[in-house]
Amino acid sequence: MMSKEYGVFVRESTGLVKEAGFWDAVSINIANMSVGAALATIGFTLASLPTVAGANLVYASLIAALLAIPQVVVYSILIRYIPRVGGDYVWLGRALGSRLAWLTNGLVLGFVIESLTYYALIAFAAAMQLESVLPILGINVPMTVPEEVGIAIAFFAIIVLTNILGTRYGIKLMTALTTLSILGLLTAIIVLFITPKAQIINAVSSLLPTGYTYSKVALSYTGPYFSMGTILMLLPFFAIYVYPWLNAGPAIAAEIRGRNAINWNVPLAFLFTLVFLTLGFEAMYYSMGFRFTMAALSNPDLNGIINFWTVAMVAQRNAVLSWFIGISSITWYLAILAYGAIVVVRYWFALAFDRVWPSLFAYLSPRFGTPIYAHLTDLAITAALIAAAGMLYQTFTALYGAVVEAIIYYMVVGIAAIIIATLRYSSFNMGNRVRALLASFGALMASVMAYLTYEFLAYPQIWGGNWLAYGVELGAVILGVLTYLVSRYINLRRYGIDISAAYTEIPPE
Repeated sequence: MMSKEYGVFVRESTGLVKEAGFWDAVSINIANMSVGAALATIGFTLASLPTVAGANLVYASLIAALLAIPQVVVYSILIRYIPRVGGDYVWLGRALGSRLAWLTNGLVLGFVIESLTYYALIAFAAAMQLESVLPILGINVPMTVPEEVGIAIAFFAIIVLTNILGTRYGIKLMTALTTLSILGLLTAIIVLFITPKAQIINAVSSLLPTGYTYSKVALSYTGPYFSMGTILMLLPFFAIYVYPWLNAGPAIAAEIRGRNAINWNVPLAFLFTLVFLTLGFEAMYYSMGFRFTMAALSNPDLNGIINFWTVAMVAQRNAVLSWFIGISSITWYLAILAYGAIVVVRYWFALAFDRVWPSLFAYLSPRFGTPIYAHLTDLAITAALIAAAGMLYQTFTALYGAVVEAIIYYMVVGIAAIIIATLRYSSFNMGNRVRALLASFGALMASVMAYLTYEFLAYPQIWGGNWLAYGVELGAVILGVLTYLVSRYINLRRYGIDISAAYTEIPPE
């Protein structure tokens, strides 16, 4: 159902250019799934669990990936048939239609603000990771919380500025950072697998603070190697960092060149992530031993010192390798920020294109060809969230709770997939088999996200259930609903345009 009248939209085409190639499209999804950050920060989560007995990270990764397969199928199908700026926002809005457009806007603004909250989390964690690797490289510069906040804001500001100067620069920066990060991760995994275990133990012992030895730490873990109950409690960690985050490629779908890149960026990124994350956890177990790894990562005195990256840095006693792995551990965070600076702007852009948000957010700078005001909005909100998390809670995990809104958003996208498959948009030439597949996996996706929502809300003390995280998200959803209602009233009264009509049409490319 493609209307030839675009009066309801801001203009007849987005004005965006197809700047992303095949590897760019895959890279932006890999960066979205945050493997490097997950490997670095898993200890902070384990330390907050009531028990880590049986929390086998390899099996947890495989189970979490299995639960993500329905979303992989849904997103792979919908990006193929509806490749538009804003990705799942467009799918959701057109499935729910004009009557529920207020709900769409509440959910999507909550999702956007959650994304900015996540980038604040990542930027803050990047500063902490920098602080953990510098001493290994012989640079001892302890940082105060205000200094960490300043560095985190500077990281994101530089990346936003690059995107303002040109979309192609932003995309190439993101791809370069992701590629370097993958090479560093692969190097670290190989180092942990090929280095003799005795050498690893000696290297790890050199990192331990006074009062700790390898044997003492290892013996402090007395649990089993596997417990399904503990692993299920750990699943929200993967929801925060890894497997549900498949929306980056779809969000820039209109800017991707080639059908292969459109069709394969989601499943390939998922497979890359599954392999590298699971191998990363296995490399820690293989090199340091299961008991020591679990005990060290779950110990608040040690998990800021012992992690996947720091152990790989000291394993070989090779300065070049150590520097390369250390730099790669930081570029993972920067790659995440680089994808974020691209993707969230596409949601602002799509909302403005539908006339819900001011057209300023869909404005493209004549000089740079980029949505400059949307980028500056991202920077301002993210900087405020970084400062709030640092000053109020002194830890990035305070922002974990905001992710629950994104999980609810994904749950409704699963429901939208069922609606698209069964009731609407049959003119997209989806065969009966494709529609049946979309409906089935949409239902499975919604069920998985409902379960993850339960996990988040049932254990708020673990998953950042605080007024900052919950309050920001609830406020964003309410603001999204109110903004839609006000915008609809203004557009109807001033211009005679009912913006709800946008939710009955697929926007132009």
